[in-house]
Amino acid sequence: MNRKRDNSDGDWFGDNDWNIEDIFGNLDSEFRKMRKQMDNLMRDAVEGNVSDNSTKSPFVFGFSVTTGPDGIPKFEDFSNNRIGPLSSSKNESKEAAVDTNREPLTEVNETDSDIAITVELPGVAKEDIDINVTENKVEVKVGTESRNYFKRIDLSHEVQSKSSKATYTNGILDLVLKKKISEKAKGTKVKVN
Repeated sequence: MNRKRDNSDGDWFGDNDWNIEDIFGNLDSEFRKMRKQMDNLMRDAVEGNVSDNSTKSPFVFGFSVTTGPDGIPKFEDFSNNRIGPLSSSKNESKEAAVDTNREPLTEVNETDSDIAITVELPGVAKEDIDINVTENKVEVKVGTESRNYFKRIDLSHEVQSKSSKATYTNGILDLVLKKKISEKAKGTKVKVN
């Protein structure tokens, strides 16, 4: 059957007949409605017709996906809320509270001897960046009138904190840390008779 289905109750798979074209036809109309709403919001923002909610801090959330050397995807989220939307913590019943600090997008890459960390910090001067490195974690903090960023990175290997080198160009902070060289256990060769 190829008849149009009344979907006023939102039930796609009820007792009535339906087909795949109906689903995609309705999705297309929903996308058109969303586009129209976004166009109206952008027009209002450009014209200065913003609601009272505009004085509140915006909620920011995103994530990145990278693949490690082992081939396993690693998901990392960033946000300015204290309780992450994808969090599975005990605090799920609490409402997310927006923080003035934003968590910047960060990427960590490792070699046999180094750990390289890239942090996106757009809109700040290098003098405003505060980096604290210990043997097993890195904290990056920016606190200015217009930008507040904070990121704590737990390291998988201990590093030599005094060997840290940082560069900042076009909103990208690159930090290179030397891994601590662990002494291998010395053994005694035993001859087999």
